[in-house]
Amino acid sequence: MYPESVVEISKRIYEVFEEDLVESSSQDKEWCEPIGMESINKFMLPKFIKGEELLLTEQEAIDLYRMCLADISIASLKEKGLVDSIEDENGKEMIFLTEIGKSVQENSGYKPKL
Repeated sequence: MYPESVVEISKRIYEVFEEDLVESSSQDKEWCEPIGMESINKFMLPKFIKGEELLLTEQEAIDLYRMCLADISIASLKEKGLVDSIEDENGKEMIFLTEIGKSVQENSGYKPKL
């Protein structure tokens, strides 16, 4: 689905992030890798399309790591049935608490500030 050069650089980037992502997620390597790779591939594809070098600035690396961590965290919450998502009319993913997630939130005593 992605150009080979994007996949190759994404693998190298993922290898740098992998240990921290796995540790932060409480999931195993096999579970985290496809989610992390998809995040990185999506990030790198526009650079490829624009003809830019497939390199990251320090800030891009930080942003990409955070994006991978967020995507893995959301996937884990989805797997547990606590959140789900839908696509809005603009194609943006909207994440929301499921009934189970609402129940867990209510029972935790946490009151979000609105």
